[in-house]
Amino acid sequence: MPLINYVVLSALVAELDALADVGAPDAAVRRRREDALYTVCVYTGVRDPLQALARARRLLARHSASHTAATPAVRVQPAVVTPEPVVAA
Repeated sequence: MPLINYVVLSALVAELDALADVGAPDAAVRRRREDALYTVCVYTGVRDPLQALARARRLLARHSASHTAATPAVRVQPAVVTPEPVVAA
């Protein structure tokens, strides 16, 4: 299995989702979609673009689930700021 940069893969999938929402895509949009699909194919090691996109979504879901499970919940307390006393001149 190839090494995967999940941040880049997630950005590619998000871009493909956004490009799919374009009503009547022009040549530039179609070309960018083809480029993004090709890159997803390379990332996932799958030749068929639709299968590669499905695999990318599964990889991202699995990565997200394992990353969430491995990261303990941390409660962050807000910083307390005490005002400085006013000194009369």
